[in-house]
Amino acid sequence: MKTRLVLAMLCLLGMAGTVWAADALRVSSQKNSLQVLLKAAGELDDVPYPIEFASFGAAAPTAEALAAGAVDIGTLGVAPFVFAASAGTDLKTVGVVRLKVTPTAVAIVVPEQSPLQGAASLVGKRITTTKGSIGHYLALAALRQQGKSGRDAQFIFLQPGESRSLLANGGADAWATWDPYTSMVQLEGGTRVLVSGEGLFAGNMLLVANAAAIENKPEQLRDFLQRVGRAWAWVDSHLEEFSAIQARQSGLPLEVHLRSNRFSLPTRVDVDKALIKDLSETAALYQAEGVISPGFIGDKSVERKFNSAAEQ
Repeated sequence: MKTRLVLAMLCLLGMAGTVWAADALRVSSQKNSLQVLLKAAGELDDVPYPIEFASFGAAAPTAEALAAGAVDIGTLGVAPFVFAASAGTDLKTVGVVRLKVTPTAVAIVVPEQSPLQGAASLVGKRITTTKGSIGHYLALAALRQQGKSGRDAQFIFLQPGESRSLLANGGADAWATWDPYTSMVQLEGGTRVLVSGEGLFAGNMLLVANAAAIENKPEQLRDFLQRVGRAWAWVDSHLEEFSAIQARQSGLPLEVHLRSNRFSLPTRVDVDKALIKDLSETAALYQAEGVISPGFIGDKSVERKFNSAAEQ
């Protein structure tokens, strides 16, 4: 009887190992940021399942790939996640990386010589940003703080590189953007911060998975999220080393990444009440502005079973 039990257990373990190895986890991030992070921290060593990485230049294509099932998990800001989830995609936040919000982590920048002063001066002006992005959210939040709405400004929706060029060429009055672009323009000179995201941006960056991955690859997701958490903890004590690796990957000046990493200090945290509040407030603003339709519910857009308490 004992022999049969041992053989059965060995067979089950062998089958589990085969399934684990066969089911690759498909991961998406902007400009390979997750792959660079995990490799630098040594978290791609001895992974008991294959990981396939995909890279996109912005949040929108990442959300589209997640919704289509082309990838299993990816990084999105709160605003892009709300924008995508409200469109009926079956996506949920399974992990959170919380950043320290600095005056330039998310910001609206203008040319140095611009006559604009403060959020009130954005009324009637041309603001370039990416639709549904953190920058879009910041611009709307800044206008609403002044008793205005998105209808009181002219939005020009472009990808970050195009927005940067448009601002430089005088085709826009302001650019609502985020790091590392804010660090880039600060170091280059010629621009200044008109409106800071400090106080308007909660600092949550999301790890988002689709329903199929949550159901079929929970162990891979759990392990992957733990690796992300350990990797960011490693970065805290290796800022210069990690920034140099990022610079070689991105082609951007080392100081851009150093500035961003020193200020933001990312840390993986549980899906918590602070995140639900952030999701709900972002959705409420987008609904009021007509960016999304009513119906988004913050508490139903998350999966808590990957929280550290659940892991333990």
